[in-house]
Amino acid sequence: MLNKNKNIKKLIANIPNILSISRLFLTFPLIVFLEINRTKFVFALIILGGITDYFDGYFARKLNLKTKFGAIIDPLSDKIFLLIPLLWLCKMGLIPFWSLAIILFRELIISALRTTIKDGLPASQLGKYKTLFFFIALVIFFQPFSKGLLSSLGITFYWLGFILTLITFIDYLRVKKNTI
Repeated sequence: MLNKNKNIKKLIANIPNILSISRLFLTFPLIVFLEINRTKFVFALIILGGITDYFDGYFARKLNLKTKFGAIIDPLSDKIFLLIPLLWLCKMGLIPFWSLAIILFRELIISALRTTIKDGLPASQLGKYKTLFFFIALVIFFQPFSKGLLSSLGITFYWLGFILTLITFIDYLRVKKNTI
């Protein structure tokens, strides 16, 4: 009985990381559906990815399960999951290449910094908003209903996420500078 309880506790302790890793695996069907232009399925996967992102953070906070691995894998999963459809939007001419290149540059630098800091450099509140704005932009871009005004709203959320990308990049560099 004691061993069973220990296994259950171990499983519960891994729920946030399991959810983060599941988001990584969602990228494979995401790539396929983007390639064959099945945007309804892309929309559903983005919603599912957003749900897993919310719940991995929720469980990590609620159960006090913050780990260095989680601080690295969760934002890495977010980056991969968000960058793939953003690359597709760039390919389709809906967002400019230069902005995506800056986002990619920031994400690679921050990911490298996370591996060098003891606590994995957890996401700041602004960083969480950045991710939220990109998720909202993607949901709007890939939603299967009328595009019109919603496309403008998607672009607005994209640019809000981009602005927070720049701000949080500067903030993370300040944090890193202070830890050396």
